[in-house]
Amino acid sequence: MRRISLSSETGVILPMVIILALALTITGLAFLNAGVIENSLVRREISKSRAFYLAEAGVEHARVKLGQDWEGWEAHNPISATLGAGAYNATIYYDTALPSTKRRVRSTGTVGEISKTVEVILRKPATGGGITSALTAGGNIIVAGSADIWPEPTEEDQNVDFSGLFEEIFGTTKDEMKAIAQNSPNRYYDSAIKNEIVENITWVDGGGVESEITTNTWTGSGIWIVNGDLKITGGTFDGILWVIGSLYLGAGNPVIRGSVFVECSTEVDTTVTGNVTLQLNQGAIDDALGNLGIGVIVESWQEI
Repeated sequence: MRRISLSSETGVILPMVIILALALTITGLAFLNAGVIENSLVRREISKSRAFYLAEAGVEHARVKLGQDWEGWEAHNPISATLGAGAYNATIYYDTALPSTKRRVRSTGTVGEISKTVEVILRKPATGGGITSALTAGGNIIVAGSADIWPEPTEEDQNVDFSGLFEEIFGTTKDEMKAIAQNSPNRYYDSAIKNEIVENITWVDGGGVESEITTNTWTGSGIWIVNGDLKITGGTFDGILWVIGSLYLGAGNPVIRGSVFVECSTEVDTTVTGNVTLQLNQGAIDDALGNLGIGVIVESWQEI
């Protein structure tokens, strides 16, 4: 019989086993490295999220400080705290480009080597400025007929200096309030009105023409700013009425619950006559101010 020699295949299996083992090792190392990288990326994203929320916490801390003492903000500059594995540092800036009713805050949250920074513009809270009068005027107040005003106007409620009073009560400037009124659900009228809808925050630019409310079934509410003269002889209003001009109340049975401000010169009289009912009402005032938001308001926000 013919004998077959296997000497030509000697040692072939061992290299194949080595190559296969090497391939498996490389594959395993690749998967292991991918897992390490993936884990590192996940941990980094978690750190980014934590840093972001820490930056937000710094903003909230600044809001609290400003809510407690808006004018004394310098004492709170900067604000910092450590939370868990990270920390935040917030700075309240006095920005001369902003009105006194706003503050710019920059807050940075840090976790390890990761940091996130946000910047916000905060608006002063509307506090009402301690409204204690039903009617406040820049000139004399004339009350005639059977008009019912509670509490009755005193000398301190007449010939009042209105400088800064608007910002003190509303926490905004007049220009800011006008801009707010131009956004839904508020209302803005670029000319005098007659029995139109007044709700939420309403701004009326009279343009030298007297606005009128004459219908007894008319109702209005909220913050109502009239940049011009106003005559009310009927209807019901609940909230804060601010007239930048002259105001006449009377002839019918108008009812106003809340507070009225007449920003006029000392030469202009505010006349209340007829069966007018004008009552200081804190609930109506609070509801009106609620249209501006509660506490220190975040007006704009950006991540930088």
